[in-house]
Amino acid sequence: MMTKTISKTLTTNNSKAKLPDHVHIFSVEDHDYWKPKLLKSIDQMKADNNIELNGAGYYYDFDIPKAPRTYGNLMNNILLSPIEEIGYKYGLMESRYAKRPPLWFQQYIQGSGFGWHQHDGHWAFIYYIELPEIKEATEFLNYGQFNVKEGDILFFPTFLNHRSPIIKSNLRKTIISTNINFEVDRELIGEFGEESFRH
Repeated sequence: MMTKTISKTLTTNNSKAKLPDHVHIFSVEDHDYWKPKLLKSIDQMKADNNIELNGAGYYYDFDIPKAPRTYGNLMNNILLSPIEEIGYKYGLMESRYAKRPPLWFQQYIQGSGFGWHQHDGHWAFIYYIELPEIKEATEFLNYGQFNVKEGDILFFPTFLNHRSPIIKSNLRKTIISTNINFEVDRELIGEFGEESFRH
């Protein structure tokens, strides 16, 4: 059986965590290091682009895709290991042809939320930078809520309907997300053999 050790992240075992197939949770071991840097970068993003609360009561930059992401380089470092591990599990690599869409942040305060929706691409991810209330994590139409915590990255197929529940506490929730396309990694499959990818 193929094995691959990825530093800086821990993958939740799907069977023990009772996660559906193709849903994965990564815990960023050095989240306490990245969190203040990311929050500072998000504050800079808001200041540079005059981002104010939208009509739904939260901050986000999804609607300005051409604006340089002040937190982009930080997130690219954090995502290296999870993307690689997804590839090793499924015989994939990040697409060389489908450009990754811009990252976006969403920062929720009391009374705000985001209704049912889905994403483009193959997998979406949500990095929970601030999640003081576990019950305010992402909710999935078919599965409810997964056992995520602050500092986790949730990877899931983009077609799954999900939403951010209304924030009832007076504590802020901050996430960064985007969608990622993959392609077949024939070299990887050839190196380890087809049987190594049977789950």
